[in-house]
Amino acid sequence: PRVVSTPTNLPEFPLTVIDSNGNEVVFDSPPERIVVYDSAVVEILFAIGEGKRVIGAHDFVSYPPEVADIPRMGGAFNIDLEAVVAVEPDLVFVFSPTFLEQLENAKLKVLYLKSLQEDVARVAENIRLWGRIVGNQKGAQAAAVEFESRVMKVIETMRDKIEGPKVFQDEGDLWTPGPDTLIAEVFDILKMQNIAHDISGYAQLSPGILVERDPEVVIASYGDNISDNPALAGVTAVKTRRVFVPSSDALSIAGPRFVEGMEELARWVYPDLFE
Repeated sequence: PRVVSTPTNLPEFPLTVIDSNGNEVVFDSPPERIVVYDSAVVEILFAIGEGKRVIGAHDFVSYPPEVADIPRMGGAFNIDLEAVVAVEPDLVFVFSPTFLEQLENAKLKVLYLKSLQEDVARVAENIRLWGRIVGNQKGAQAAAVEFESRVMKVIETMRDKIEGPKVFQDEGDLWTPGPDTLIAEVFDILKMQNIAHDISGYAQLSPGILVERDPEVVIASYGDNISDNPALAGVTAVKTRRVFVPSSDALSIAGPRFVEGMEELARWVYPDLFE
């Protein structure tokens, strides 16, 4: 997202943010009551010490533990409009335009920014953006710098590695990410060869294609449904027991924890490189 910057000697507000439709959203002051339909933004706000501003979230938000007390208001594609209106937010954040018109018709202030499809560096940009929106640039800068330095450490460690293993990520029922996704950039950083190199976004592969392309590593994002599948018994990753089940959903959410997921995967694939 583009921020129309103000000269440094002026106060940060009013702040103008350009949304994903190219419209200006002007903040005269930091929003105090935010309904957030995006796990990444919830995690960013808590990470920079501003979680108290989140007064509503989508049904699937699970981190940090404090979100257990935040009212759930449907999902990005099935927003509970009545519940949102009832809590009188001064900002609603959405990553999809599905309910944009209804929210605006309800006289609510809405910021629509598409969720990150690629570019790990933009996670840090997003952290800084939210620091500006809520008036806590110091907290956001600290979180963004930590994120960037940890990503850079992984990149530096991988610098001399020529080629890593062939990888397949199972997001459930053999749905998998293509090269134009955020996780695919992690594969690039870790020099892994994504066997789903010819799809865009997410697509479902057949067991036959998996056997044919023969990944050496499988990432089973939500539990291992690969190892016991008879149709996949001949896959190298299955035969060598190289099926990785992440300890959290960090790699699925483009927030501050994303780098933790990257580090965990790096340690698992290259235990000799990452202590």
